Amino acid sequence: MLLFLREAQAQSAEPARVPQETILLFVASWCAPCHGELALLPEIGRGAKPYRILIVPFDDSRATRAMLAAVPAAQRWQPERATLRRLTAEVERRSAGLPFSLATDRDGHICAAHAETLDAGKAAAMVTACRR
Repeated sequence: MLLFLREAQAQSAEPARVPQETILLFVASWCAPCHGELALLPEIGRGAKPYRILIVPFDDSRATRAMLAAVPAAQRWQPERATLRRLTAEVERRSAGLPFSLATDRDGHICAAHAETLDAGKAAAMVTACRR
């Protein structure tokens, strides 16, 4: 399910620290569909152009870290602890679980969310929503 969003800037004095024009794909080792998404990463990336795809660990388990070892380093993002807490809280607020993706606009604000397995077409729809 694709959710089109325009988020107000956070009410915090702290800068966003979220990548701009990016789809953040949240994964965990216990999420079977997440493994499938990682296998489709090149296809998803082509659908998301000109946005980039960054893989974000939902948890810090040894199994999730091992899962991410197969992802090219340029496509992994390990945000600072406070940013990760804020983003995982957004995932938990918007979805019953994984797979889940958030897209950010050119200002680094969340502009679209997707609460199912991501593919090239769904990634393209997220980018379109963010460019409105």
